[in-house]
Amino acid sequence: MKAERVVDGIPVNPVLPKRFDGTPNETRPASHLRWWGVPYVRIYPCPYEEGSEYLARWLEAWPSGNRFDTYCLDGGAWDRPTAWGKFGTLEEAIQCAKDGPVWRR
Repeated sequence: MKAERVVDGIPVNPVLPKRFDGTPNETRPASHLRWWGVPYVRIYPCPYEEGSEYLARWLEAWPSGNRFDTYCLDGGAWDRPTAWGKFGTLEEAIQCAKDGPVWRR
């Protein structure tokens, strides 16, 4: 499995197989199934430019300018990885990946 980096065993910005985010679980190929039960973090940079009316709202929610989302292909959604949470720091996202989503604890 390739990723931009690995933090505490958690892939960050992994290189995922084609159609990973839109394939029914029952028809997933082996390249997808290698990711079954493997949590990972995607980093989403701020999509708004300076002067945008939405920039202040984004930065209020995600002060670093980035949003850190934790996902896992675990069957929680029928055709895509389950979103475990959206966080303001990489550390929080990694902790979620290690502990599991709040609703499962």
